[in-house]
Amino acid sequence: MSPIKGISEVIRLPRLGKIRLGIKNEVGGTAYPEPTDYFVCPEEVKKAFGEKPIELRIMFPTNDPAQWASQYLRCYSDSRLLICKGNGETAISSFNSSVKEVPCDPASCNFYRQGRCRPMMNLQFLLPNCPGYGVYQLDTSSYHSMVNINSSLELARNIFGRFCMIPFSLLRVGKEVHPEGQTKIAQVLSLLPTFSIEETLKYAQMPPEQALVLPPPDNEAPDDFFPEESTKKEIQSQRFQKDALVELWDRAKRKVWQFEMQDYQVAHYFRKYCHMEAGLKDFESSLPPEKFKAEHLEGFLKDIEKHTQFS
Repeated sequence: MSPIKGISEVIRLPRLGKIRLGIKNEVGGTAYPEPTDYFVCPEEVKKAFGEKPIELRIMFPTNDPAQWASQYLRCYSDSRLLICKGNGETAISSFNSSVKEVPCDPASCNFYRQGRCRPMMNLQFLLPNCPGYGVYQLDTSSYHSMVNINSSLELARNIFGRFCMIPFSLLRVGKEVHPEGQTKIAQVLSLLPTFSIEETLKYAQMPPEQALVLPPPDNEAPDDFFPEESTKKEIQSQRFQKDALVELWDRAKRKVWQFEMQDYQVAHYFRKYCHMEAGLKDFESSLPPEKFKAEHLEGFLKDIEKHTQFS
């Protein structure tokens, strides 16, 4: 009797854990990832490679890089959830909880220009020196890391003819980069054969028994998706502005109900001074509707105080 097609030939490896490129640090009440010059590893990996390893000995379980080196343009929400994934031509978007296919053009994408959408690589690999049977995942949004790994894989394909069960070393190395014309040393990934070419060719001559299917990479934002200081300040500023707007809204609502203002009075003010339509019904909302800006509410409060100071 033959095996069941679509089931018997599929061997799926579990994901054992994540290897990270940074640690979480709290700024203004919000946790941000901060880069490290070593791999941040689960406990079982530390036992094999040390507390702060800069080199991991890895193997890839199949010959198909699409399975274990997934590369897409990815956009994340403020809560670091994946909301859009594309290839530069088309994308799957889940904005406003509606999943649909949309055009993907980095040149015209506001999220890409703002740095919220970037090229990402999800790298999955075996750690033969660690206990357990499965893969570990490492995510990166570093251009230099992705170019290094892709270049090494192409060279390995040409020399060894395959990737599966070939011993490689994954390293953190310092590289001089020039973002926006400024020189700095960035920690990037590098992939090299663990042994000499002659020794590695011996592994390549031993064909693996069967192909393995990896779990799909998770959608967590990479640890080197680091917000710049300007972005952190902008986020904190936006939160401050939002809190200030809510406070103005609460004050304006209290004044409206305190002085029993009529709908026509509210509508007259906002139409004349803010060039917008508004009424008492708007002030039933617990949060300010999107059309209300801080300057609108500040002017409205001043006008109420002006006309009620002698009441």
